[in-house]
Amino acid sequence: MKIHGNHLDGKSNWAVVGVIFFLASCANADADISSVQADESIPAQVVINGTFRYSERGEILHELHAGELSRQEKGNATSPEDYVEVRNGFKLFIEGNEANHTAQLTADWASLDEKNLRLIAKHGVVLENLAGDVLETEYLVWSEDSNRVWTNRPVTIRTADGVLYGEGLESDARFETYRILKPRGEIVLEGTENL
Repeated sequence: MKIHGNHLDGKSNWAVVGVIFFLASCANADADISSVQADESIPAQVVINGTFRYSERGEILHELHAGELSRQEKGNATSPEDYVEVRNGFKLFIEGNEANHTAQLTADWASLDEKNLRLIAKHGVVLENLAGDVLETEYLVWSEDSNRVWTNRPVTIRTADGVLYGEGLESDARFETYRILKPRGEIVLEGTENL
């Protein structure tokens, strides 16, 4: 670069103008990035292949095995509202632990409200009771506080008596007493096998 008195030559002028625009654009980009980062929430906790036991007075109520569980802290100090997301599959053992429970819920993904023990399961949802009845759906809500599960999506229920299909289901959390909202399917009634 040649300096002639107080002036720069033509090539240098363009270089200086380019540097000024570059620096100005970097400052704006940094400000934009900072504002985006301020809006993003980073998980306070991430657990891979974790087991979580929910108990009351020393008795295990439920046990959750999660492929990946992340917790984000939301709300404020007087009203915390953590958001818990479970990915890469999970198993929830209802009313007990893995060795002794009344029902088992599995799915690929879930969100969990730990304060109210309400879980929303999605993708490949399977609920099985002690009798061997199996519910398959793509969306299910399990609520510990009301002791029930429900969905408004298509369901398939496999029992020893046959297969039921329907749209929507309401059940107790053990999946022992359930009602299909819009049923369809076949069941063989006892004594009618040869008719």
